Amino acid sequence: MKENQENIEHDLEYYQSGVKQLYLKTYQKYLMFLLVIMLGTAIGIGAVSSFIRWLLVLAIFIEAGIVIYLFRYLRTETFEVYFQQIKEQLPNEFQKMSLIEIQEDEQAYYFSDNQELFVKLKKKNSRNFPSKIRQYTLLVGFTDEIDKNKLEQPLQFFYYDITQIKHSANYKKEILKNTNFVAKRKKRRINTAILTFILLVLVGVFVYFGAKTYLEGDSRTLYEKNVEVSLRR
Repeated sequence: MKENQENIEHDLEYYQSGVKQLYLKTYQKYLMFLLVIMLGTAIGIGAVSSFIRWLLVLAIFIEAGIVIYLFRYLRTETFEVYFQQIKEQLPNEFQKMSLIEIQEDEQAYYFSDNQELFVKLKKKNSRNFPSKIRQYTLLVGFTDEIDKNKLEQPLQFFYYDITQIKHSANYKKEILKNTNFVAKRKKRRINTAILTFILLVLVGVFVYFGAKTYLEGDSRTLYEKNVEVSLRR
């Protein structure tokens, strides 16, 4: 237990910068979403009049307040507090993770147990970090689902045994197809290399004997000319 705790702390410290990137990416998505809404609200203010305009003005002030509130989560101090909480919580949750089943397809990872847990992490919102714990991988990511604790706990952390991961039927077919394609391409490359080598050898032999025949003929002709000149003298 103590060894796992030390290994988990090592993983978190080692991959802190990667975890921070995912953390910041989460709030950046929130901010981009809010800025788009604010832009729409601003356009609406210019397009309507009377009572609705005042409602939109009130809405844009509320949206601006939410944006300012979200900026506090981008501060380094806020991340450090959050990161320390994860370092304390994750070792205690490690044993429970052995009961969690993980499935994978081409787009996401799915975590579930026999109770209420079900988490979907899209691959574009996740990162795998090789763990110091043998056979385990640390997966960190965020979901697109709305949760009351999402602002305070934006990331999901899972340790999983890479040998126990299950793949969907379609994903298995895709993996096999890609594996067969790679194998066939490798075989074609080897065959091409062998044929190229044989061709080069044949060309080399042809050039060698051709040059040899030419030089011998040229030497013979030169010798005959020298003999003819000597006889004339």
